[in-house]
Amino acid sequence: MREAIQSEQDNPGHRPILTCVLPPVFRKALDGADELLVGSREDGRERAVRVWFIVTADDNIYLFNYAYAVRVARWRNDPWVRLTVPGTGQSAEGRVRFTDPAELAAAVQEQVVERWGMWGATTPEGLRRMVRDGSHVLVRVEVP
Repeated sequence: MREAIQSEQDNPGHRPILTCVLPPVFRKALDGADELLVGSREDGRERAVRVWFIVTADDNIYLFNYAYAVRVARWRNDPWVRLTVPGTGQSAEGRVRFTDPAELAAAVQEQVVERWGMWGATTPEGLRRMVRDGSHVLVRVEVP
């Protein structure tokens, strides 16, 4: 479901850059949803918690959390996650990728700030500082 960007694919010295393509039924279930159940593995068991999320115009899903949260520790040990839209039965599996907000487009940074401003990320600069200083993490979920 993901495709490599052609210019990177043709260069043997580079790893392909993959784009995320959400399954259409799952993407539709996200419309109007306020939170996701995010399952991650620990000690061979799956554990799930409710989290807020954003979906960008490019259908990338981002999660923002305290760096010291138990779920973040699980993501660092095993980046696999299962995203489930509560009440719909729709889910998708993927991997979290820890992201530097400075590498994001301005529109995505603004979307993160709008969603999580009450957590202290009231400006793009504040968001970058929180992640850089290690108090919070921003992850993109890559769905194959």
